[in-house]
Amino acid sequence: MNGKEGLEGFLAKSFETHFTRPPEGVVRRALELYEQEKELIATDFHSRYPATADRSDFDEVVAEVIEIDARVQATLFYRIARGLFLRDATHAFLPYLAYLMRAKTGAEIYYSADIGPRLNVEHGMGIVIGPRHRIGADFTIYQGVTLGQRRVNSPDERMVIGDHCTIFSGAKLFGTITLGDHVRVAANAVLLTDAESHSTYAGVPAVKVKDHRK
Repeated sequence: MNGKEGLEGFLAKSFETHFTRPPEGVVRRALELYEQEKELIATDFHSRYPATADRSDFDEVVAEVIEIDARVQATLFYRIARGLFLRDATHAFLPYLAYLMRAKTGAEIYYSADIGPRLNVEHGMGIVIGPRHRIGADFTIYQGVTLGQRRVNSPDERMVIGDHCTIFSGAKLFGTITLGDHVRVAANAVLLTDAESHSTYAGVPAVKVKDHRK
């Protein structure tokens, strides 16, 4: 079995396991989107497994780890759903892809969130990345993190997060806030304000505790 067949089998079994009536054609469409988004998907995989960056057989890399690593499953399902959302924001397959991510990985990454390359999910259980957020490259997020809204179902709130940011386990960020580049939010912090570049924020509510440029 080659890498592409391995991924197809994983997707088919996933839909069969979690839905009584999987939508017809959903696996085929997911594979098409995988091909269309492969360059971005590869950056996430190589962020998690740097040694694979020099390998030319990326489909084989995916087949080797997709069954056993829920963290890369989460990023893969997000990239596929995001690709579909960008092509058709009302497509009937979108809620199925979103549910499959939650059911299999314990992570909830909204497909309307715009996340740059090299998304790195660490210990991904309990992650929530809410709708419409814009997140830069080299973003690392740990377990139990919520990037959410202050008001339930607010249509306007969204975060803007720069490049090379890390949000550690249990941290909570709420509201329309902006984080610069190279920001770290400490474990269990609650950030409600903008965050300056090259800084660490900690506490409840979170405040700046370190400037990395000094």
